[in-house]
Amino acid sequence: MMLIIIGVLILLAVFANVRRFRHSYVETVVVRPATTLAPHAR
Repeated sequence: MMLIIIGVLILLAVFANVRRFRHSYVETVVVRPATTLAPHAR
């Protein structure tokens, strides 16, 4: 029973990390063109 719980927790952690990685990747792709088009916005 403990192995099943540990396995589920590991899967949830991996799934959350993949979602976070994709979200950060999309943010970098969206932010880079904006900074190149308007470098003086900062």
